[in-house]
Amino acid sequence: MSSNLAKRTLTCVVGVPAILAIIFLVPQYNFIALSIFIILMCLLGSFEMSRMLFGRIVPSAFLSTGFCILTYIQNLVDIKADISFYFFLLSIIAILSAEIKRGEKTDFSTSINDISRKVLLLLYPGYLLSFIILMLSLENITPSAVVLFICLVFSNDIFAYIFGMLFGRGHGGVVKVSPKKSLQGFIGGLAGCIGICLLLFALLKDLPSVPVWVRVLLAVLISTAANIGDLAESVFKRSAGVKDSGNIFPGRGGVLDSVDSIIVSAPFFYIVWNLI
Repeated sequence: MSSNLAKRTLTCVVGVPAILAIIFLVPQYNFIALSIFIILMCLLGSFEMSRMLFGRIVPSAFLSTGFCILTYIQNLVDIKADISFYFFLLSIIAILSAEIKRGEKTDFSTSINDISRKVLLLLYPGYLLSFIILMLSLENITPSAVVLFICLVFSNDIFAYIFGMLFGRGHGGVVKVSPKKSLQGFIGGLAGCIGICLLLFALLKDLPSVPVWVRVLLAVLISTAANIGDLAESVFKRSAGVKDSGNIFPGRGGVLDSVDSIIVSAPFFYIVWNLI
């Protein structure tokens, strides 16, 4: 346990400053350094998801990453057409077309299952992560806003863990897919997320001036989405019969283990920030 904690601590000590550096030092070209990092994480996460779904890396894993790449290009050069949407349509057609021939091997007995898994791989994590790329292209986005998003997601996780440890022992089983999670943990995560949101809006002066209820609503949405992302990843891992999605990050597991909350939270933050 202590060895695992040491590895998690080392990963955070190295990773957090690195992420902050590329956010604040390289905001040019729609945060190009951070965007490249997101694209790389999307590729590795798609590989992990592909292995959980198919036991190997399938072409749809590369198509999933295409959402982030095309979204970045579209917004960087200000292409009016929604090329990521057309990419999604073409990807679906390609998956259906390939199954016409591939399905012959099993007499089409597994075709519906295979097509469904490949479409899921398109959406998760690629499509959902592309909302971070979209967020980074917004006119009102600033390095502080990006930090706000990251802090909201991880403050929910941290406070949920702390409150669960302090007040939730013996009260787990709220959700079967993750028996150790308690109602006290969920409440603590929400309260912590709201508190951090209000604090950062007060401290970071380049964030937009919005009513308190908007700040609270943003925190509630992110907290809820972060929990869904965490639990959905648990569903995938239990279904695949694995403990971790990978082992790329010492003490934390794979890419999806580390960013599952971010994946589902990104669309909500983008929608709210786009309306502010």
